[in-house]
Amino acid sequence: MTDPNSLDRDLLQAILHSIPHGIVLFEPGGQIIFANNFAEQLLEFGAGEWRDSSISCMFLEDDCEIFLPNIVKLTREKGRFEGEALLRDKKNREFFAYITTFLYRSGAQDILIAAIQDIGTLKTLQRELMETQRVRSMAKVVDQLAHHIRNPIAAIGGFAARLLRKGLDESDKQLYQEIIYQEVSRLDKLLRNLADFTTLPFPALAHDNFEQLLNRALNMIPEPLKAAASKWDTPPAEELQSLSAFMDVDFMARGLANVITNALESGDPTVEVTIQVTAIEDRIHFSVSDNGCGIKPDDLPLVFDPLFSTKNEHVGLGLTISQRIINDHDGTIKIESTVGEGTTVTMEIPIERRRSIRVRRL
Repeated sequence: MTDPNSLDRDLLQAILHSIPHGIVLFEPGGQIIFANNFAEQLLEFGAGEWRDSSISCMFLEDDCEIFLPNIVKLTREKGRFEGEALLRDKKNREFFAYITTFLYRSGAQDILIAAIQDIGTLKTLQRELMETQRVRSMAKVVDQLAHHIRNPIAAIGGFAARLLRKGLDESDKQLYQEIIYQEVSRLDKLLRNLADFTTLPFPALAHDNFEQLLNRALNMIPEPLKAAASKWDTPPAEELQSLSAFMDVDFMARGLANVITNALESGDPTVEVTIQVTAIEDRIHFSVSDNGCGIKPDDLPLVFDPLFSTKNEHVGLGLTISQRIINDHDGTIKIESTVGEGTTVTMEIPIERRRSIRVRRL
């Protein structure tokens, strides 16, 4: 006669092996007690090779100290955990996975069940989507570019034709030459800014503090323009040193410099500029405020559009570049403005690209 317990166990294993995701059962201490066929393939285990292995073998070394214990703790206390993780197989090849854990309690014994789904392909698609969005943004720039190039070229052509006329006064010649030079300079500035925008790479991230960020941003702004500020209100250096984030400090400085430049140019003729930096939960919020002329309500939705500017001498890519840099840091940027009172640009980025569950014990 067939042992019912053996039949139930065989049926359960058959069901687990049929699930098209990796399924791993393990004890709270980490000892693996079962892995289905998909888990063996995912983790490069031979048949049954997972025996005598710990669940920690599939986590990165840095994550075994905090992230894995937090997953176990959450699962035992709340019955469930789910989230993304960078895992490794037996050959130390890393892959992105989505993990869902459940708690099975049998008497005094806890068993944790982990469902593992390889999402490397999804991550690749997300990256390709970001590239597609960049291409669309550049296509929008190209559409606007024709309009911005047409006027300088028309002016250059018109005044060059006048220079070919005989009998021109020297004063007229000099005037036409100056106009042509100004329009050529305008085109050169436009194309240089456009080249900067279209060649922005993805950021190289590292931990840096906000004192470094602010100092680098201010160093990018010409001294005569900084003199337009009748008053600077910035956090103390010690406070800025204590606030850090995972960022590309050079890129972020460039984005911040563009925002500060706009604030300095809003005065008539001078302006007060206030910079604030605050840590709120797991994100850093920083803002640049001015008491300048403000932005008209009709113009406010357009300020991030490529080549949009209310100033004739400006290219209109500064805030577009700032937005792109902030977005590439998984952050946000927004603008609030009142005509005649001033403008506040608020940016926020995550302190860690890794979630807090990976860096702080629960």
